[in-house]
Amino acid sequence: MIVYRKAEVSDFEAIHRLNYETFVEEIPQHPPNPERRLVDKFHEENTYWIGEADGEVIAMCALRGKRPFSLEQKGVRIPEGNWIEIRLLAVTKPYRRNRTFAGLMRAVIDDATERDVDGIVISGTTREQVLYRRFGFVPFADPIGPEEARYVPMVLTRSAFYESKSASTLRPKSLLAGPVECSERVRGRLSMQPRPHRSNETGRVLDAVQQKLAERIGLPHVYTLLGSGTVANDAVAARLDGHGLIFNAGEFGERLIDHARRVGLSFDVVAVDQEGQWDLSQLERIAPDWVWTVHCETSLGIFINLEPLHTWQGIVAIDAISAVGTLVYDYSFADYVTFSSGKALRNAPGLAFVAMKHPAIATPHTARYLDLSLYQPIAFTQSEPLLAAMAIALDELTEEEVVSHSVKMTTLLNALQENGLTVDVCPAQSPGIITIRVPCELSSVELGRQLSYQGYLVQYESDYLKRANVIQVSTMGWTTPRMMRDVGAYIAQWIQQKTATSESNGSLILESLGVPNDESFVRGVSN
Repeated sequence: MIVYRKAEVSDFEAIHRLNYETFVEEIPQHPPNPERRLVDKFHEENTYWIGEADGEVIAMCALRGKRPFSLEQKGVRIPEGNWIEIRLLAVTKPYRRNRTFAGLMRAVIDDATERDVDGIVISGTTREQVLYRRFGFVPFADPIGPEEARYVPMVLTRSAFYESKSASTLRPKSLLAGPVECSERVRGRLSMQPRPHRSNETGRVLDAVQQKLAERIGLPHVYTLLGSGTVANDAVAARLDGHGLIFNAGEFGERLIDHARRVGLSFDVVAVDQEGQWDLSQLERIAPDWVWTVHCETSLGIFINLEPLHTWQGIVAIDAISAVGTLVYDYSFADYVTFSSGKALRNAPGLAFVAMKHPAIATPHTARYLDLSLYQPIAFTQSEPLLAAMAIALDELTEEEVVSHSVKMTTLLNALQENGLTVDVCPAQSPGIITIRVPCELSSVELGRQLSYQGYLVQYESDYLKRANVIQVSTMGWTTPRMMRDVGAYIAQWIQQKTATSESNGSLILESLGVPNDESFVRGVSN
């Protein structure tokens, strides 16, 4: 397992020795010395990023923002802009491969982005020009240095990087609950020129999408709004009347409560436990006109038990945003079901849906955009590319793909357990998302960042996740069992390593996320 991090003082000796191995013994830029260590002349000004495996520094590079840069001191004129210089890129021989370089680059680009610079300046060895150009680096001056250690001054801007051939390699795969990993066909359709939203073709696509969604949900009327699931829930809140009951299991139950308060609804709240169960006697005692609940409480990764509502006679509203597409479920008992395009339906975010048992009647006292009776079929500007991509995504979302969520979740849980980390899972566990608690002495943010450097995006940045010190892994997009196996093993190994004591019996091995192999990668950024 490789961990990428900013170097500490205790790492400096290893950095000096790797610096010597690279820029004295392999690339002869400096004379040898008996100590076999090379302290960089800008050492006090450098920020070092290192890759560490089994306690050993196996990769490094230095970032420096202070002018003049080393290139400028050699007479090279730097293009106008706010730049940061990368130097001393070095990788030990057993780890020289694209995966190691990609992890280091992700960490460096993340650091550079936080500094709000225009881009990166390097001196790239002439022997690796193909590699640098693949990542978007562009020469801006003639080569410099002696023949045996010749370098090309190069820059990398954000736009050049994201348009480069290697951007797709470095871009972490999304294991988020949104935005999810979309298919190539969906991404391709989203990139096309939009058709007019009131054209016959757009109307035909909208009708087809809504019909497919109606069949999937089990309700005959589907209305499509531009926006997130929040807009869909606002539209439902505008249609509820009388005294209601809201089920609350966590963050997203709290959000339904906020929706209801904002429109002045009268309601009580029933607590749901962490296994998705609630007290049926409360429903009988309060006898509300309507019940509103999420199906999947995303913050916990659990399903709330909807079974008693199947035969209940009042109005039932279901927020199924994190449920639709992760399982086959018949919502025909409900009056309102909300969901969105950017989760397990595997499209880009931007479309919000309200499925209804009966046609929408006018609500003239609500915001015009939330009056679903106006959607006959297109009331306002609509995104034709999103609709067309939605049609593709629904064609791709076969029953086999829906079932695959359970397979991938099982793979993830097995990988965690096989690598020494037991996660308590209740029967109500969603196949689409799981919440993993990080030990209190560790940081969920640090683990989330390490996974991004390894090439996987998981959920950890939301305030409620930070407060709980948890990360979440989702199967909702175009993910694979291998991704789940790799991520589960890395999470387990990282936690094991961080919590290891002198009595522990050693670290775990994860071959797919950081073990040396035969892939070739040659270092070479000048010092």
